[in-house]
Amino acid sequence: MNLDERSERNLSTLHPDLYARAASFILAAKKLAAPLNLDVKCICGLRTWAEQDALYSKGRTTSGPKITNAAGGASMHNYSLALDIAVFSKDGKTYFGDHAFYRELGPLGESLGFEWGGRWKFNDEPHYQLRPKWATGMTERDMIATLRSRVSKKIDVLA
Repeated sequence: MNLDERSERNLSTLHPDLYARAASFILAAKKLAAPLNLDVKCICGLRTWAEQDALYSKGRTTSGPKITNAAGGASMHNYSLALDIAVFSKDGKTYFGDHAFYRELGPLGESLGFEWGGRWKFNDEPHYQLRPKWATGMTERDMIATLRSRVSKKIDVLA
């Protein structure tokens, strides 16, 4: 089984040390999805701060439901350390935004070292992120502040 073009394109935006783990996750998810006549794709990797701010504005200053609690610079997507997946019908014509299969995939992602958004108070079942080892024990706020600092100093976010 191979990665689909969309997943490959989005995974290629992730931190190089995250790519192989994320690709393994997507391929394993696709294998589990196939007998259920489903498919799984990576629909987002890196997001610019502007893209994140546009998502953050939804349900606040623009119409629609709130879809994120993270403004630009406050999301792991902004540091190439997060990916969002989506469940589709096998033929790719139907997107399932809410499907029990997301809950089946959560533990798979966790077994590969990802934090899964399905465990959060603000439930985000399609979201997976890699917490840097140096951030073990840090609050989310402190980790994001350190990520910002590392980026500004051109220090690898996972080093």
